[in-house]
Amino acid sequence: MLTTSNQLLSRLLHTTPEAAEHLERVTLSRGLWPMEGQNLGEGHVYFPEAGLMGLRWPSPALPGVGMVLLGCHAGWWPEIGHLGPVQTHVLQAGHAQRIRWSVLQAQPQRYAHWLLQAAAASQQLVHQMARKVHCVQNHTLVQRLASGLLAVRQHNPHGAEPILMTDLAHWLSCPVAELQAAAQVLQTHRAVQWAEDADAGAPLHSSQPQKLASLACACHEHLAQGQRSSGSASA
Repeated sequence: MLTTSNQLLSRLLHTTPEAAEHLERVTLSRGLWPMEGQNLGEGHVYFPEAGLMGLRWPSPALPGVGMVLLGCHAGWWPEIGHLGPVQTHVLQAGHAQRIRWSVLQAQPQRYAHWLLQAAAASQQLVHQMARKVHCVQNHTLVQRLASGLLAVRQHNPHGAEPILMTDLAHWLSCPVAELQAAAQVLQTHRAVQWAEDADAGAPLHSSQPQKLASLACACHEHLAQGQRSSGSASA
């Protein structure tokens, strides 16, 4: 049976191992996704195994709220029209497995158990967005950046690739200059490594989770608790 680092896909393969025959591996390239000319494939469900994606629902009702993180706990349906326009951004390059949605639809009884798990897991996206709203309204940018970097480690624990400052600013919905000032504070406490004289596209390295945790709010802990109970998915 195919082994995978994606928790939601692992549950699918555990309940219905034959689903592995329908899986296809695709590349996640950093930046807006899909890239120009890239074929997503019609009606596929995506399971990131390495790399990190963010989903953003542009909404004037939620100003300053960044993207929901999708990594090794997640599954994603790009054709998610009932939720309105979705912007997808790959924060860390990697790869994902995908399966045609029609395969799952064609045998609802065979996949019923997993579909119920996926439906329960989908609530974690809502919880994550609600937590982001709370975080923006109640915590400083230094706390949010430290907590966000810890969340990145939770969603992509095997990814050593740093995140660019411009991508972090996009995710946290703040000006790059303000994010650079927050990164300087974290660097003063030796929680991150960042070249202060570099341009806005410089990478930010976070290899000190204990130090990050001492400066962060607790929002990443709430998200981790939800992942342990049901994972993250969009349905």
